[in-house]
Amino acid sequence: MTKRHSTRHLLGALAIPALLLGACNGDDSATTDATATAGSSTTATATATATATATATATATATATATATATGTDSGTDSGSESATSGESDSDATTTGDPTGETSSTTMGVSDSATTEGTTEGTTAGTTEGTTGDPDPVCGNGIIEAGEDCDDGNDVDKDKCSNACTFVPCDEQEGMGGMFDYSYIWVANTSQGTVSKIDTQTLVELGRYRTDPNTNASPSRTAVNVDGRYAAVANRTAGTIAAFAADEDDCVDANNDGMITTSSGANDIKAFGEDECMLWHITVEPNNNGNNQKGPRPLGWDFADQNPNTCKWETHTLWAGWYSAGGAAYFWHLDGTDGTVLDDVEVPVWGSQNSWGPYGGAVDSDHNFWVAGWHGPLIRINTQDLSVDMWNDPMLNQVDSYGMALDGQGRPWFGGCSGEVARFDPETETFKNLGDTGGCLRGLMVDGKGTAWIAGNGGCRLVEVDTATDTIVNPNIPIPGCQTPVGISIDAEGYVWVVDQNGKAYKMNPDDYSFEQFTGLSSPYTYSDMTGAGIQLQALPQ
Repeated sequence: MTKRHSTRHLLGALAIPALLLGACNGDDSATTDATATAGSSTTATATATATATATATATATATATATATATGTDSGTDSGSESATSGESDSDATTTGDPTGETSSTTMGVSDSATTEGTTEGTTAGTTEGTTGDPDPVCGNGIIEAGEDCDDGNDVDKDKCSNACTFVPCDEQEGMGGMFDYSYIWVANTSQGTVSKIDTQTLVELGRYRTDPNTNASPSRTAVNVDGRYAAVANRTAGTIAAFAADEDDCVDANNDGMITTSSGANDIKAFGEDECMLWHITVEPNNNGNNQKGPRPLGWDFADQNPNTCKWETHTLWAGWYSAGGAAYFWHLDGTDGTVLDDVEVPVWGSQNSWGPYGGAVDSDHNFWVAGWHGPLIRINTQDLSVDMWNDPMLNQVDSYGMALDGQGRPWFGGCSGEVARFDPETETFKNLGDTGGCLRGLMVDGKGTAWIAGNGGCRLVEVDTATDTIVNPNIPIPGCQTPVGISIDAEGYVWVVDQNGKAYKMNPDDYSFEQFTGLSSPYTYSDMTGAGIQLQALPQ
């Protein structure tokens, strides 16, 4: 059974329709002559300078007549990306940087005294007195206790999960890096009806998958969940959503032949329904087949129930939205593992001037689903009670809002086809226009350092914005050889990805603006959280 909630709560005046810029007539009129070819990558000058600050926390406890605990923290700079946690007995995570006034430490195991080691110019502090008669040690409570005999996997440091920066570098890490098992970008091949899974480190396409039985399904938005395990694709013409597993361990041997049948690359596309890494496929309600491509469009993964022992997220749900011919917007909250509808929300009055309906979406750290239309409005679906707040400020129409993403504070940012950049502050419920960059702005994403990167048309470029100071840092970072950049995402190492409708994707080093190039895509139109960096920014402490 699903819960239905509708709202007629409107805040602010309705926006006045504006003339659309020819360079940016929405995703439904943008086309390209690019054709599908085998995925390949060429390298333009690129330097990958990865720096990371390792954090090691050691806790050792001895029980005799007293209990002593020593904890040290290192902020040194190293070229690695490892993090030491309680329960480790080796020195792999020892940093060799140049900390100032700080301490590097690693856990040396359970002994009669608390010992910390590290390369440091600072001092180690923290000794507490204990008493005899301590309770028996408890496995999995995040503390290494005397006499404890548990598997290393159960003895996690209390801070381990919050420091496991899978896609977005932690606040403590200055440069690119962080711990991750894999980093993929999922790019929709809009004219082919497929989605590509590309390794962001090697620039190799590892799989290409049918997203719908109809090859004209027009996939556009892709969204990756918080730990990178699942990717969802919205087919805006077919009115369907498909979900895929990133790793074969999560795929399903549907025919019970003892193996996983799945794509191995761009030239290995299985027939729809035969690829066992497609987990589910659903049709939205009402069925929008051929209905002027009204969606679904916005997708946003939510997260819940992080296991304190494994640091894995146990619950994955997905929000999706679309527009009906009658002017209402619909939203489904889905079980991300099987596509079951958990909740549904109707917004009866979306606004006739917003011809494409719900356009971009993202989930914040409080699990609310933010959705913006092209030109507006902006809404927030409160997951806890399914109530809806709406802001129909004229500024959204003024800036011709197109791209939308959240920063680390949960504030929506907008790139407009007027060339202007704007943001919304939920605390004060006010919009702010940062000014004009020229041309047309489309997709955007905010990285772990608080920089918003926006795709610019009318001169193929990237726009760089400091979200902490509301400053347009660089309005024109040229992208070599590009044609029509649309989508932006951030990979596990902090590189900025740009999807170009001319069959390409670019990987940019934010430190020196150098680019690598991936080719072989088929009219890619992807404006969304293609790597999972957006939801990681909300899920992990910054």
